[in-house]
Amino acid sequence: MLKNFWYVACTTADLHDKPLARVICNEPVVIYRQATGQPAILRNVCPHRQAPLSMGSVRGNVIRCVYHGMEFDARGQCVHIPSQDVIPPRAHIRSFPAAERYGLIWIWPGDPQLADEALLPKLPWREQPEWNSEIIQYFHVKGEARLMNDNLLDLSHVAFLHANSIGFDSNRLDDDPLQVTVDGDTVSTQRVFKNTVQAPAHKAWRELKEPIDRTQQAQWHPPGVVNVLARNENEEDCVDLRADHFITPETDGTHHYFVAMSRNFRIDDAELTRKLDEGARKVHMEDVEIAEAQQSMRPWTGSTPDMALKADKAVTAAHRIVQRLETAEAQAFIGHGDVPLGGRPRIPVSARSEVSGNAQNGAPAK
Repeated sequence: MLKNFWYVACTTADLHDKPLARVICNEPVVIYRQATGQPAILRNVCPHRQAPLSMGSVRGNVIRCVYHGMEFDARGQCVHIPSQDVIPPRAHIRSFPAAERYGLIWIWPGDPQLADEALLPKLPWREQPEWNSEIIQYFHVKGEARLMNDNLLDLSHVAFLHANSIGFDSNRLDDDPLQVTVDGDTVSTQRVFKNTVQAPAHKAWRELKEPIDRTQQAQWHPPGVVNVLARNENEEDCVDLRADHFITPETDGTHHYFVAMSRNFRIDDAELTRKLDEGARKVHMEDVEIAEAQQSMRPWTGSTPDMALKADKAVTAAHRIVQRLETAEAQAFIGHGDVPLGGRPRIPVSARSEVSGNAQNGAPAK
């Protein structure tokens, strides 16, 4: 499980006046908003009696434990113990670098020295006025993060799993126009279906004179960011819907799944936004259900490797990239005795370029 990357912790809308509990990369965390407006993320365990800080309250820029009133600032430093004046070193807890952008709160679960907001994914369409970017969806998935990564890296499943919504004629896959490219740590896929008809769900966006060309593009960045572009076009018009998918491991067998949608058509149509949100949620729930069904088979399949198909070229490439990055991250830990607060080895600065020098450049994005 890669740690030296930005992961989505929650949406901006999730963060209200109360702390939010979440488990990310096998680490219990509490997320809260300071009086300054900045998000803060701490280990969700009070060192006194191991109570979850998420049960407490936010007071200005600090969070107060509900059990005995100990208070912690955004750096994880204990700043007040009601029953005594002396604050021992063991009272301090781990904090995590946090950032807020694109309507999302991000966490860096690895070495804080390597956290750099320049490494956040580049999603310019989510900040441009000619796009509507209101829809952000969240799903808790009882399946390992890799399953959703693989789902998005092989969009041939759209013809089958989503046949009644955004699917396309599966006969088109007999002569599959799939193109896969690997550029460093980025894997891109593209299918262009010429002279076809609009999917039922796509007609609700804007019905175009048929035949149309339908483009399906996806760009994957490690460890779990997939930018998907669905485009319908003819000689007169071009309609784009982008879905940016963010996969955040919770435990070895569960994950958090976020989808942020943007469109360049009917951007002021609130009713369309509602319908798109409703329709997309049904589509994404089909992905959640298949991932959870796959996970449920693990007691019988164990470590049996998947049988690769021709359509899995992108999946295989991504697996190799993740394996290489995990090896580099693990090697950076080995033999390095400096352990920061929270008990996790710190990666030396010299390892930065090898481990996290892969700024996630956004690109055409089910």
